[in-house]
Amino acid sequence: MSGTVGEFFGGSGRRIRDVIWGDVPIDRAVRSLLDTDAMGRLRGMSQLGFTFAAFPRARHTRFDHAIGVYHLTRLTLRRIAESGAYLENRDVQAAQAAALLLDAGRYPYSRAIEGIALPGAPTLKELSRRWIENTEVAKVLRSEWDLEPHNVYRLVARGNEEPRGLTPTEHLLRDILFGSLDVDALDRLVRDAKGAQVPYGIVPVQPLIQRLRIVGQENRAVLTLDEDGTGSLQAFVFSRYLMYYNVYGHQALRIPTVMFRRAVQDAVQAGTVTFDKLSELDDAGAFVLVQDGAEPESSTAALMKRLAERRPYHLALEFDERHPNYASLIRLRDDASWRRRVEEAWTRYLTRYRKGVAGPFDILIDLPRGQPLPVGLRLIRRTPLPGERNPVGWQSISGMTEDDLQRYHAPLHRILVATSGEDLAISVRRHAEELFTIAEEVG
Repeated sequence: MSGTVGEFFGGSGRRIRDVIWGDVPIDRAVRSLLDTDAMGRLRGMSQLGFTFAAFPRARHTRFDHAIGVYHLTRLTLRRIAESGAYLENRDVQAAQAAALLLDAGRYPYSRAIEGIALPGAPTLKELSRRWIENTEVAKVLRSEWDLEPHNVYRLVARGNEEPRGLTPTEHLLRDILFGSLDVDALDRLVRDAKGAQVPYGIVPVQPLIQRLRIVGQENRAVLTLDEDGTGSLQAFVFSRYLMYYNVYGHQALRIPTVMFRRAVQDAVQAGTVTFDKLSELDDAGAFVLVQDGAEPESSTAALMKRLAERRPYHLALEFDERHPNYASLIRLRDDASWRRRVEEAWTRYLTRYRKGVAGPFDILIDLPRGQPLPVGLRLIRRTPLPGERNPVGWQSISGMTEDDLQRYHAPLHRILVATSGEDLAISVRRHAEELFTIAEEVG
């Protein structure tokens, strides 16, 4: 590392008291970034979304999470520097700024809005670029951090394609933030588990970081883990599974989320709300915008009224990819208008044939994102098995094949169908096979 990199880890006279990690040192540059509107917006955005039904004490925000990601990034960079790897001062600065800004482009109630999938909706990647390059954040990065905003954006940009021309160091820093190490997920699991008061987020994060090693592979510096860190990695993998199944996939979170998603979708398509305006607001501002802009008697007005009164829909069906009719619904995931046509076709069918009483927005389908949960961090075995070559992957450690992993993750990708009333939920369950057939036929 360069001669002055160690100064970044020497601490500061100022601290932020974090409920998870204790005192986190901050300097003037960090404080200046925390005072921007981009970071202020995160103070009003719940990390878990609609928690009132199941986890009412989970009130931590994306700002809290940003502080945690920043702290874990600092610990990781210090570990890398102490291991003898070369880091420039600017690399350390850029990674720390990126850690704070990792969620700057999130929509309010992002699990709802980012799942709408309507043409023309700005993506997380585009919104991150706007907040980092086109607001006061850019001025702060230049004046207080001596960083070019676009270079920070390159570290946080998430999407189907990576930014072009990443340097080996930028690849390493992205691996720390949300790649193979993924301090974003590490802080989120521990913080969300504590907020939700569940026993699943038991991850020895700091011991995991202390076992990190850097190895050269294909002209890149690759994060790996000593074999002594296997237990910490296993704790992370299994905690993540339990949190996805029991918290992130909990019906009490998902049902209000799908209600808000449909309310926002209908408001956008009715022209009363825009994605651009939503992207500037926090949770409370977005809720008021959608609620106040709704036309009387509209689906948006009815759904927002129930959410305001905390009267969520009822669970009708829940099943994963092992169900024979899973494919008939999961294809709707990337087309919000198609999904709504199926929902409305179901309500018409049940009402027309007197198999239930339903209005056009009384049945809602919530589809999982279907994202894999890879374990990118590889391990250095002391004695590789015959045919193995260090570093080895998680499959080698766990003994799971690709098929095993697919079956293991199947319960996490559950489809949920919610209805406005319990009688309608019973009707949906009773006539599920007919509804699945209709879903196949709706174009």
